[in-house]
Amino acid sequence: MVRAILLVLALWAGAADMARAEGNLSMTIRPDGPVDHLVAGEMVAITIRAVYDRKIANERLEIAPTDAFDWVQTQADDWHQEMIDGLPWIVMERHLAIWPKRTGPLQFGPAQHRLTIIDTQSQRQDTVVTAPPLTLSVGPFPAQTGWHFTARQVELTDTLSTDPAHLQDGELVTRTVTLRALGALPEHLPPRPVVSENWLITFAAPVQRNLILTGDGPVAEAIWTWQFRPHTGEPGVLDPVKIPFFNTESRKLDAVEIPALSIGLASFYTGQVPTGRVGGAQVLLLAGVTLTALLLALGLAATRLAPQATAAGLHRLCRHWSPLPRLRLWRAQRSGDLLALRRAMAEADLPAARQAALDRRIYGPPVEGVKVSVTE
Repeated sequence: MVRAILLVLALWAGAADMARAEGNLSMTIRPDGPVDHLVAGEMVAITIRAVYDRKIANERLEIAPTDAFDWVQTQADDWHQEMIDGLPWIVMERHLAIWPKRTGPLQFGPAQHRLTIIDTQSQRQDTVVTAPPLTLSVGPFPAQTGWHFTARQVELTDTLSTDPAHLQDGELVTRTVTLRALGALPEHLPPRPVVSENWLITFAAPVQRNLILTGDGPVAEAIWTWQFRPHTGEPGVLDPVKIPFFNTESRKLDAVEIPALSIGLASFYTGQVPTGRVGGAQVLLLAGVTLTALLLALGLAATRLAPQATAAGLHRLCRHWSPLPRLRLWRAQRSGDLLALRRAMAEADLPAARQAALDRRIYGPPVEGVKVSVTE
């Protein structure tokens, strides 16, 4: 009986020594924030955390493959020492971002950490530490037609190589639209919008997609580049393009927009955008045209209502303003020919009193010291 008790105690002591040799090794997979009300395609930040009380000589972390998630490591593995319950522990953390591909209860993991540890006798031992899988409940994406993706924040920039509304003949304008989404992968972003217009020649460069790791999380980037040239020079407008997405901050559908674009040649006047203002030269021109039209209309009406009176009036008007009668009057006065002067005075329509004074000089008795004035 005593021998049996001693044998049990020896076996227990050996098991305890083996446990102490293997050490206290644990690892978990946990989300970094709340995971309620997840939708398909929404990013979840997780951390694989391992806590060890043994020195590690070699390690390799393996994550079970899955078709339920896209995932990417967002930082390098962080090995450090922490004080836990007053004792020093070796801690390893690996930060990941995962995106569920479909709805329902989904599992990410398990993960296995293959270690070579150094025990208390400074001996190397190989062991495997396993973290159980993380289970997430994923709901459907909000009802929406067409392409959809999720992001915490989306930014869109639109740059142009020149003024597209005033292109020179044969000139191209290059348009570059950059779409950046925080909390998404490049393959999650929508395809490049199709631009096809009968009046426009379009050249589209290959799409550039990039993944940028930042302190706030992964940023997906898509760069779309087009070159445009009007086909006939007639100006036209490209309609705006909305890009919808599910905003994981507001938990609502949101959108960014590629703005409308006017394209035309500078030589085509209608390609200029009206300002609603009329310049001073245009005002004078319009006033002159309006006045001329009004005078012509009044003259035409007067001719039709009183043709004879209108003709006589026009004749007097022309005779009054014509320089020829004045010229003939001046010549007759200088020549001293009184008869020629009398005819010129009548043609110039001078006052009757002046014409009578000249008649008295011509046909009456001569009067000395009298000079006839014919100037006005």
